[in-house]
Amino acid sequence: MNDGGAVVMTFFMVRVLVVGAIMYAFPRIARKGLMFGVYLGEERAESSRRELLRSWDTGSALIILVALTVGWSIGLTGRWVPGNLIGTVFLLVPFVPLYFWVYAKARRLAPPAAARQALTSAASLSVDENRGQGLALLSLGACFVVSLAFFGYAIVSFQTMPDRIPTLANLWGYGEELTDKSLVSVILIPAFSLVFSTSFAGMAMLVARSKRSVRGGSGGRSAEAQDTFRVAMSQLLAGTGLFTCLFLGVASFEMIRVWQGRAESLGAAVIGLVAVTMILFTGIGLVRIMRLGQGGARLETGSAEARLSGGLADNDRWILGVMYVDRADPAVMVEARWGFGYTMNLGNRLAQVLLATYLTALLGLTLLTLAAAGVF
Repeated sequence: MNDGGAVVMTFFMVRVLVVGAIMYAFPRIARKGLMFGVYLGEERAESSRRELLRSWDTGSALIILVALTVGWSIGLTGRWVPGNLIGTVFLLVPFVPLYFWVYAKARRLAPPAAARQALTSAASLSVDENRGQGLALLSLGACFVVSLAFFGYAIVSFQTMPDRIPTLANLWGYGEELTDKSLVSVILIPAFSLVFSTSFAGMAMLVARSKRSVRGGSGGRSAEAQDTFRVAMSQLLAGTGLFTCLFLGVASFEMIRVWQGRAESLGAAVIGLVAVTMILFTGIGLVRIMRLGQGGARLETGSAEARLSGGLADNDRWILGVMYVDRADPAVMVEARWGFGYTMNLGNRLAQVLLATYLTALLGLTLLTLAAAGVF
């Protein structure tokens, strides 16, 4: 296995471990009363917990086993990049039908009283101090400026490259082909940095400004827990944006050095160091989030007897337990029911514009990638 293959498959293994740990934790950190995106009511959720978790854990273990087998089977033939990509597809895609299956089981267990509870309870929804907003703003500005700087550097460097350069696959140890130099290939990684790093930082800003959804009648403990969680989530997103920008920037710089003939191979040690640091930061942040529980659920000790209220408890406002739609709610971001963090209110006009902008950027990146690969 060459250096490029080792880096690619290391990322694959880390990705499998991280995704597996996250999927294991998701249903275990939810707010009391919620199971797999469905509000069952506090008592019903507790009584149904074991059955639903058994279905989820069994399916998750099977998905991970299949993904590892597929990824390494392809990788050991020397096709490291396809092994990584195809193995990741087998890792991520099957979790969608698995979730829908367990969600349907949970939905059948939801009593009609749960919906009535949501309508009759008075939700406490507010935004007080936007703690964490300063770091998010700093991250957004830094990611935007640095990504543009790497973008400009790539364009300027294009003029100093020979007419024939190694392909992107060649740089990562898959094949030895040369191709005509292309400006699209040179700006591809900086373009990824511009979209993804600023997206993380932008989400950090939205999360820092999101409203909190506390338990009705539980006093200040639920509000305090929600504030702590909101700040931790915003900090994690802001830091991830900065590290994403740094990692993709370094990768772009190293690729340009190879294309210019100033280096024979990618600086695997440098890229690896940045990647490991990024993984450690993200891992520590995720552990912190898991310890807090979704929405600060594990900090709500003493207020657990109070029921969820408002939109978070109303099953009619959620599509498949993951998409929140309420045109009467002015909030752009609301606490997610499934997983951790926050989700957009798809009934909000600003949220719709932001989502459309992001999807357009992803489409642009897809077209750039296909062009760089010579598809058209």
